[in-house]
Amino acid sequence: MGTIKELKFIDEKIYETEINTLKVYYIPKKGFTKSYAILTSDYGSKDVEFSVDGGVSFRKYPDGIAHFLEHKVFEMPDGENVFNRFTELGASVNAFTNNHQTSYYFSTTDHFLPNLKLLLKMVFTPHLTDENVEKEKGIIAEEIKMYDDHPGFRGYIEAMKALYHIHPVKEDIAGSVNSIYSLTAKDLIECYEAFYNPRNMILVLVGDLDITEFEEVIKENVEPGLPLTLVKKEYLEPEESVKKESVLEMNLQVPNYIYGVKVRRTGNDLLKDTLVGSMAMKLIFGSTSRFYEENIQNGRINDSFSSEISLEEDHGEVFIGGESRDPEMVLNLIEEYIESIKKDKEFFRKMESDLKRIKKAMTGKFVNIFNSVDRIGVSTTGLLLHGEDLFSYVEKIKNISINDVEIKFYEIFSKDRSTKVTIK
Repeated sequence: MGTIKELKFIDEKIYETEINTLKVYYIPKKGFTKSYAILTSDYGSKDVEFSVDGGVSFRKYPDGIAHFLEHKVFEMPDGENVFNRFTELGASVNAFTNNHQTSYYFSTTDHFLPNLKLLLKMVFTPHLTDENVEKEKGIIAEEIKMYDDHPGFRGYIEAMKALYHIHPVKEDIAGSVNSIYSLTAKDLIECYEAFYNPRNMILVLVGDLDITEFEEVIKENVEPGLPLTLVKKEYLEPEESVKKESVLEMNLQVPNYIYGVKVRRTGNDLLKDTLVGSMAMKLIFGSTSRFYEENIQNGRINDSFSSEISLEEDHGEVFIGGESRDPEMVLNLIEEYIESIKKDKEFFRKMESDLKRIKKAMTGKFVNIFNSVDRIGVSTTGLLLHGEDLFSYVEKIKNISINDVEIKFYEIFSKDRSTKVTIK
């Protein structure tokens, strides 16, 4: 028997239940023709060192193994081409791996239950042999090499390596060619058994669906997971960055630049921290900020300029970047502006009205998510993985003050935790 929570001001609900140890969340969208399902393992590229005996002993696996496993899950033991089968059932299927999760999803306007059955069968029926693992290595190695000429991606990895000493988040999600060729079928099986336990996964469904029908499909196609003794490695990452400056030579016509900061987590409310951090970045470097408007007008930056913040339980980063023929000038400009704010004790007091506007825009953006089954599924999954309540999002936005934003600014920006990367 599940429970129902309501977000009354936009008339949305979420149904929560557990079936054979798998946590299931359903967001009903009455009258929608399209439906969506996303099945997620709490297993990302950074989870390369873990214990399956409750923390007694740990083993480290090759970088990129979570992404490699994502590829292999699509291979069925009976040789069935699962992509063709989803297409025959009128669905579009795909998957992704990031630092903290691996997700498999499909959307369809018809045959939702057969597609859900196929998704569960695919994910919970591993086919990992020495032969098919060796064959996949060449495919993934070529995928890795494809990004060698991508300045944005290369710059991001360079910045992460300049920020982090030991945390595996500094490595490419796909790993390296060397790390991929070092892994074995046995490694993949061990990681699959550790992380693809239904107790370590969540299933989010969105659409105009019959609860009784999809619950029956799940019961029939998911075996209860064994008790979990899984413990992920925790990393004592030094506070300061590895390098304050880094130059990457790529023979670009117009150089790129990245100003990066390793963010120190201080609070115990990740969603609030993320929202406050996002507001701080919009106020200081967003497209309506004083910095952006002044420097776009005088030509020091162009419309490639962007800023973002990403916070997770055990790491966080700010990146500010773009293209410029004088990247060193822009990097110094960014750093000087940050330091000028620290000297201006009234800066945030003058931003009260801007904060109200930003909060209103963020609330509107959240409400708009509910017009798309895909966006509902992805956003809900991200919040649930972090133990957050989907329907607390708007309330938390509402309760954030300019004082919260000011405190977060000083927590985020420190020269000791920063780096300047130029891609030429």
